[in-house]
Amino acid sequence: MNTIIEIKKDYSLELPDFLTKTDSLNPNASLQYQNINKELFVIVIEEDRKEFTRKIVENKAEEVYPPNLKGYTDIISHSIGETIKISARTEIEDLEINGLPAKNFTIEGQTQDKIPVYYSFTIIRGENNYYQIAQWTAKNQKALFEKQMSEIAHSFKQL
Repeated sequence: MNTIIEIKKDYSLELPDFLTKTDSLNPNASLQYQNINKELFVIVIEEDRKEFTRKIVENKAEEVYPPNLKGYTDIISHSIGETIKISARTEIEDLEINGLPAKNFTIEGQTQDKIPVYYSFTIIRGENNYYQIAQWTAKNQKALFEKQMSEIAHSFKQL
């Protein structure tokens, strides 16, 4: 069974019932759910689109990171390499999720503690925010959770 979780009357995400709410995964996340025993973790980080554009322009980074969905996704894609030793990465794929433009990519690698992991990142351009849905599991659980991670990301709805 799944449960629809609403955050601040802004967005909703449909999550499996075996995930429980936490606040220990990322201090910037507006949604954080996990199941430590099954090794599945889901967070959503929101970033104001105007604020993102302001930061890009202020830092004169428009050439490298255009102030749009592609630029925001590229920043996430490049910055993940700072915390994960990447062994495999998919190309960034264009999607539409419930009428909103989105991008998705996955990464396999090792954490700084040498734990093999599989990550799925889905970035959605909402009306006022970018939403980063980051999900991860142990690499040996990839086959078990890959489809479910995609279903979670595709359940995103702006309210």
